[in-house]
Amino acid sequence: MEIIINGNAASGKVDAPSSKSQTHRAFICSLMCDGTSNIRRPLICDDTMATIEACKQFGAEIEITGKHAAVSSHSSLEAPSGAIDCGESASTLRMMMAPSALFRGNTTFTGKEGLLRRPIKELVNAMEGLGVRSIYKGREGFPPVEVIGGGIKGGKISIRGDISSQYISSLLLALPGALRESTIEVRERFESMPYVQMTLDVMEEFGITVEAAGDLRHLRVPNDQGYRPSKVGIEGDFSSAAFLMAAGCLGGEVSVGNLDHGSKQGDKAIVGILQAMGANMEIGDDHVVVSKSELRAIDLNCSQIPDLVPIIAVLCSQARGISILRNLGRLKIKESDRVSAISTELIKMGADIEVTDDTMRIRGKRPLEGTALHSHNDHRIAMSLIVASLSATGYSTMSGTKCISKSYPSFLDDMNRLGVDIDVL
Repeated sequence: MEIIINGNAASGKVDAPSSKSQTHRAFICSLMCDGTSNIRRPLICDDTMATIEACKQFGAEIEITGKHAAVSSHSSLEAPSGAIDCGESASTLRMMMAPSALFRGNTTFTGKEGLLRRPIKELVNAMEGLGVRSIYKGREGFPPVEVIGGGIKGGKISIRGDISSQYISSLLLALPGALRESTIEVRERFESMPYVQMTLDVMEEFGITVEAAGDLRHLRVPNDQGYRPSKVGIEGDFSSAAFLMAAGCLGGEVSVGNLDHGSKQGDKAIVGILQAMGANMEIGDDHVVVSKSELRAIDLNCSQIPDLVPIIAVLCSQARGISILRNLGRLKIKESDRVSAISTELIKMGADIEVTDDTMRIRGKRPLEGTALHSHNDHRIAMSLIVASLSATGYSTMSGTKCISKSYPSFLDDMNRLGVDIDVL
């Protein structure tokens, strides 16, 4: 799908979509229950539909009506007869791999081409340390992969924290069903730690307690507990709200609702980042209002907020001074090499960006010009570039925007609601 974006201000009110990350976890926890769970305001997008369909293949019955989902499952699940197609969703693939070992039979996970380039070796090795065997069906260290089911022995394992927090979340989701108590030691730099905390919080809503110490580096999972059906509500997503807030910064005035300022989402950091950059903001009980701002440069450690980096780079391109975004190494193994993708496209528009190792240096206040852009088949790159185009002279075109439905299917509609002129060709 190709679009044309005319540079104009965004103004109005819109609600942030529900959290994709919480939605994944709520459905997986519901799958592990014996009974019916209710999920309020789940996000329905390409990624979460991959998880929903996987849960159905394992035997769960799921009924989605409006802003509500009922998930009925049972404690004696079996592996599906066919492979589980995770599409482009690394969350579905990784977070369901370890739980699938608890079910009878073997489960094969596959997906689209982009997903088959996402690494899983560290998770496979950790599962092996817990007594679970896996078989690569293609290139070693990457999906497709077959997980041999029948149970998890449990025990003590060590896993790196600087590749993907989804590995740790997958193990946590599965280990309450292990044959003995387990402990996870996280080594190296622990990145995206808030996503592990989110996993623990959702598990707790389903009756599972994990003992965490040392900034989540030491996790003890007792095996004498089971998931209980629950009623959970999904928060508004700060990751998606960041694009709307940024649109307000670059022109006009945007009010973003459906936000819980008490949330533990790591990407809630966008509020503090915008404040540090000098954004004009008003923070209400459940919303944020952001208006056109004279931004200043920032020096930022991005190890805990990788999903925010593309849109922060856009803002830095329009801030006074030189911004430095650090610890970007993991962005190279996302849906695209996000460091290369966002810098390449913004440079096309006239931005002054230098990339060295895992650092991005952005000299701001260079006027952007509309041009032909490419999404790199990455939803966060596509949305960031649409926001960047709002402050550009002339118009921009972009191909490959179907990827936006991966996390925020209503994004183009919401931008139109804010008065942004976007034509779909």
